[in-house]
Amino acid sequence: MRHKRIMWLRFGVSALVLLALLSTGALPPMRLVARAQGDNLLQNPGFEEPYIAINGDETLRVANGWQPWHVPNEDGSSAINARPEYKPAPANRVRSGAAAQEYNTFFATHTGGVYQRVPVPPGTELRFSIYIYVWSSATFANPNVSEDPNQVIVNVGIDPTGGTDGTSDSIVWSADAEFYDEYREMSVTATAESAAVTVFVRTAPQGFVGTNNVYLDDASLIALGQAPPPTSAPPTVTPTQDMFVPTQEGTITPLPATATPAVSPTPTAPPTAIPPTQPPLPDEYNDTVLYTVVAGDTLWGIAQRYGSSVNAIVKVNGISENDYLSIGQTLVVPVKRQYTPPPTFTPAPTQVPGTGGPLPPAPTTGVGTHTVQGGETLFSIARRYNTTVAALAQLNNIVNPNLIYPGQQLRVPQAGAPTPAPQPAPAPQPAAPQTHVVQAGENLFRISLRYNVTMDALARANGITNPNLIFVGQVLTIP
Repeated sequence: MRHKRIMWLRFGVSALVLLALLSTGALPPMRLVARAQGDNLLQNPGFEEPYIAINGDETLRVANGWQPWHVPNEDGSSAINARPEYKPAPANRVRSGAAAQEYNTFFATHTGGVYQRVPVPPGTELRFSIYIYVWSSATFANPNVSEDPNQVIVNVGIDPTGGTDGTSDSIVWSADAEFYDEYREMSVTATAESAAVTVFVRTAPQGFVGTNNVYLDDASLIALGQAPPPTSAPPTVTPTQDMFVPTQEGTITPLPATATPAVSPTPTAPPTAIPPTQPPLPDEYNDTVLYTVVAGDTLWGIAQRYGSSVNAIVKVNGISENDYLSIGQTLVVPVKRQYTPPPTFTPAPTQVPGTGGPLPPAPTTGVGTHTVQGGETLFSIARRYNTTVAALAQLNNIVNPNLIYPGQQLRVPQAGAPTPAPQPAPAPQPAAPQTHVVQAGENLFRISLRYNVTMDALARANGITNPNLIFVGQVLTIP
């Protein structure tokens, strides 16, 4: 009996000593440390609802807790460095939970993504991870397969100083990655240098044909522990420098004041853009056009079409005259400055000849309606009604073929509808041609919808060989 009392007495004394050591800080609170290291420090890591329309802009709908960013366009082209459109991802692109973030560009490149600024103790070693899915397709033939993708480069990064400039030299980026049609986890580690860090997702398509869709889900920022104090000055790490300064969308809510002052990064001037290199032009040529190869093209035929030569095209593109041309390949064609490509077609009139008035509306015979269901795409609907995505988009004035929603009413062609017999038209009278001045953010597809002409007709009427390359201020003739 006495032996048991001594054991209980010893146990009680040991417990009191342990509690005293924990209260004075002599022993670390091990369970609390383990919990802190295992916690996700991000707000809304699963990109769940609500989605906030930044400044009321419905094309900038971003999951709560996250902010969009992108490198701005500086040359006026609607195809280079466009601002992505942000919105909730469709159900078939959600990895877990009820939602995921989508952003995309249509017939345009971009450099940007999302970011989030997170308060952390300085010196904390952190790991940022996120699952990313990329669909980049020039054909839209299969919404689950990237056909002729635009070489989309994907990175994740941490700014240990807490800055929100996506081109800052202080950001630690992961290695470049390129993958499609699956969710893949990407990670990067860094040590906090101030009272906050910022995590970034960055994607950068190198081409602009078709669509570039990015989906994000299941992010995490985990504290790995406190980094040991350095015994000497750490070496200076110079990360790869980006070429442009990004545009920050919306307003950032400042972090609450903390006892430890944040270290402000040294401001640096935006780096200068480096123009792409190109071999010098032959002496007799003083300008170039970009041409996208189609089925049946030959170097000789392309040279004849533009008043160029096979030798000049071969020299400028660094290829051999015996090389095979691939469909979709882009060639730089040397031309003389005043050259105008000859018309190769007769555009269909968009006005009633002799009256100057618009054509009467198309007869409703042969046109039905379809209510969009969850999970449907314009491609699947087009296949169901034996038509094309372009025809459906034109029929419904859809600017972005990737943006349809459940419950939307679409006009669709009806199978077996009779074709109305053509009516004789009165003799045409000459009329002044209609023109349009390209505005910022416009592309050839949107302009063709506005004037009820096809994009191909608009391109041919203006001698445009690459429909993705138009510029602000360009005057277009409307056929």
